[in-house]
Amino acid sequence: MKATVFEKLIRKVVREEIDYALRREIKSLKEDLREELKPQVVEQSTQRTPIPENIQTSLKEKIMGKKPISKNFVSNGTLNDLLNETAQGNTNTESALSPVNLSQPFNSSSPIPTETMPTEVATVVNRDYRELMRAMDKRKNSRP
Repeated sequence: MKATVFEKLIRKVVREEIDYALRREIKSLKEDLREELKPQVVEQSTQRTPIPENIQTSLKEKIMGKKPISKNFVSNGTLNDLLNETAQGNTNTESALSPVNLSQPFNSSSPIPTETMPTEVATVVNRDYRELMRAMDKRKNSRP
């Protein structure tokens, strides 16, 4: 056997033994650390002063809001919760803050006001898409 082959073989065996030994030692060190770092639960026997009920409820109302009055609209619990949320919300669609104003019909022929939009967005929003839709319909109808 040549010396270089023998040397490589010895290096390989030593490397494997070192890896094995290191893994064992690291594992035992980790176990020791886990045992040392386990939290110690210590109970304290200090008494807290009780908070009066009226202050406790008023604080809860300030944080959480008043408890909503729920009605039983339907027998399905999930649907009933949804209907209660809707009933308690502001559903006035006639106000200025409403996303939809039902007093005026939707009008898609007039352009959307673009004063506050960036110019790139305004050109896309107000673009005439009729020719594009015709081309899409033509291509769709020409396919077998």
